[in-house]
Amino acid sequence: MKKEDTAATAANETPAPAPKPVPTQAKVGVTPDFAKLRVVDADTGRAIAHVLEADVEKGTVRRYAVEHGNFVREGSDLKVIDEERKIRLEWVEGA
Repeated sequence: MKKEDTAATAANETPAPAPKPVPTQAKVGVTPDFAKLRVVDADTGRAIAHVLEADVEKGTVRRYAVEHGNFVREGSDLKVIDEERKIRLEWVEGA
């Protein structure tokens, strides 16, 4: 291929779209693509499961309580835990 042909081909290619920025807060039923987000403990790097709401700037997580792999009930409702901890939100790969 000639040098001019290479330049013309490169000019015709469209650049890949920029990755979607990760939100700093998310809430089930409110945040679009919530299911494609992962909430991670910033200190350990471990994912936090069953999250209902997360706010990176405030360092808060609202999630369902789970013991021995089972949701915990309080009367007829599921128990919800409010925690203060350093977190980050990440996009789930391939979602």
